[in-house]
Amino acid sequence: MTSTPIKTFTTQRIIESAANLFLTRGFGSVSMDTIAATAKITKVTVYQHFNSKEDLFLQCLRWRLKTREEQLDARCTRKLDSAAQILEVFDWMAEKASRGDFYGCAFLKATNEMACTLPEVRAIALESKNLLRGRMVASLREAGLQDANAMGHTFALLLEGAQALSVIEQSQRPFKAAKREVRHHLERNLSTRPIPSGSSHGEN
Repeated sequence: MTSTPIKTFTTQRIIESAANLFLTRGFGSVSMDTIAATAKITKVTVYQHFNSKEDLFLQCLRWRLKTREEQLDARCTRKLDSAAQILEVFDWMAEKASRGDFYGCAFLKATNEMACTLPEVRAIALESKNLLRGRMVASLREAGLQDANAMGHTFALLLEGAQALSVIEQSQRPFKAAKREVRHHLERNLSTRPIPSGSSHGEN
């Protein structure tokens, strides 16, 4: 049957259009009419795929989380050195901040706006943070660090702080500064062996 691919394509187009609108304007400022117009479909079609705006909002967050994990998996698996995989996360975020329209963490913004009325938002946001922190802890353990859990939590906090400051500054500088600090900790705790750089992004 051809209906499934068509529906999947339309669903994806709605989610991508809505996700961008929710991030840039906020849930309360985005109507289903606006989402339909942005996706170039009718509002009736939107409701054929999603029960409500709240349902669509949650699906957008889940899509963002899935997309982020897939992107990081693809980038980090290219790095044979497990410590370099951590630096790659900071490079990935720096690239996003370099675009000039960086809105910060979509999960934090969603929590601030909707967690009180839509509890599932907080659960998805928490899963997002746990996955990112767990990624760092796993890489540190693979590198042989005994204090991997505590250090992974520290690195995750550095990433969160850099993300917040980057929104204010609209620059990569906080991520580059955080990456330098992370590299310093890694080299100090890994027998001072040099850590391969993440991507082509410098740290100046």
